[in-house]
Amino acid sequence: MSPLSPAAAAAVALTFLFAGSPSAQDCNDTTVGFIPLHDLADGTYQGFQGGLYPGGQLVRPAQHDADGLAQSARVIPRDAFGNPDPGGAIVLLSIGLSNTTQEFQEFLSLVQEDETLNPRLVIVDGAQGGQAAEDIQSLSAPYWSHVDEQLAEAGVTIDQVQVIWLKTANRAPSDPFPTSALTLRGHMTVIVRNIQTRFPFARLAYISSRIYAGYATTNLNPEPYAYESGFAVKWLIQDQIEGNPALNFDPSFGIPRAPWLAWGPYLWADGTTARSDLLTWECDEFAPDGTHPEASARLKVAHMLDDFFRTDGTAKTWYLADPRPFCEGQARTDKRGVEVGSSAGTVQLVASAAPTVPSARPIRAHAFGAPPLAPGQFVVARQPSASIGGSLRGQLLGGFHVIGTITDALGVANIVLGAIPPDTALCGEQLYVRFQVADPEAPEGRQLSRWLWLRAGH
Repeated sequence: MSPLSPAAAAAVALTFLFAGSPSAQDCNDTTVGFIPLHDLADGTYQGFQGGLYPGGQLVRPAQHDADGLAQSARVIPRDAFGNPDPGGAIVLLSIGLSNTTQEFQEFLSLVQEDETLNPRLVIVDGAQGGQAAEDIQSLSAPYWSHVDEQLAEAGVTIDQVQVIWLKTANRAPSDPFPTSALTLRGHMTVIVRNIQTRFPFARLAYISSRIYAGYATTNLNPEPYAYESGFAVKWLIQDQIEGNPALNFDPSFGIPRAPWLAWGPYLWADGTTARSDLLTWECDEFAPDGTHPEASARLKVAHMLDDFFRTDGTAKTWYLADPRPFCEGQARTDKRGVEVGSSAGTVQLVASAAPTVPSARPIRAHAFGAPPLAPGQFVVARQPSASIGGSLRGQLLGGFHVIGTITDALGVANIVLGAIPPDTALCGEQLYVRFQVADPEAPEGRQLSRWLWLRAGH
């Protein structure tokens, strides 16, 4: 049964934000007040424009994207010596430090038995704890021996490495912005050149900056440096886009000096302040040092990596066994039905993503703007009704399911609708979700959201 069917609706589970157990993190700094780069867009931070790409843009410039697609087409199975071989391997390799290996190990666990992935894909964790950006600049650094050992253990060679995920930082930075970010950009420039030297068939390198570090209790890499590392990544990629010959990836313009560079998933959010896609970082998701991710944070990054590789045009061709989507989903507010608010506002309901067949990551609906710590209900139905209340069974047509919950201290509640399997028969399936919450100031003592319409397919 599809998660979009009435039977699956009965299996809906809610997620809640509970306080964690006591720890040494500085849980007072739930926000540092910075705007994530992709929300900052063409705004500025200390005079420097946001966005992920030049001009405050969130997507790659058209030419750079076309170049990436051309490089992606060169990512093919290769034998141990780099020769094309349908029975060979495509190696996706991580490069970085402790946070990188912790998150990439979780990613490995997430996808290790996923039959939708390319059977020729071999994923290897080359990241290592304690190895900051300045430690791996030299080609003779011990770190690279560690990478060689990890490749050998996986039964692959340096000539089969074709895709990189790079996430790094400087140890205990202290310079003000932008000097600290420029220093990191310089280190990463050397690192991506090292990657091209050591792995001659490396075509693509996706780069991510740090997760939130406002809970940090050491000087290892606290805020604002974790946030500002995003500028280092942005400027490095911009250098290549603007034609820096030291970062040339195109053999038609000379010897390649680096892989094609682009953002991987952007991981930073301002603590418990939700960014535009609702990503947050809670204090209990971090180790006692407030810097390293605990299991739930690692899993977040793992899902973001998997989602990125599945959907990015330059990645899905080598990541997936069949990169063609069966169909594309839609998620929007349905204007039918009555929306009820109060003087405090009106509760809103949004989806984490449009349901796509297949969808490895569960689809979630998020209600926000509701009164805090108030009892509420999610209603999952096959068709919308004019209102909710009174005779609920008579007003919800074609089947329904009601899930009770309580909003958190921020007036937020979440519902998980499940992943969608790779079944073309599910294209066109649709579902309606609505949220109502107790509010003494609202008519009849409750607020009522619009219906959220989810459809798998065109």
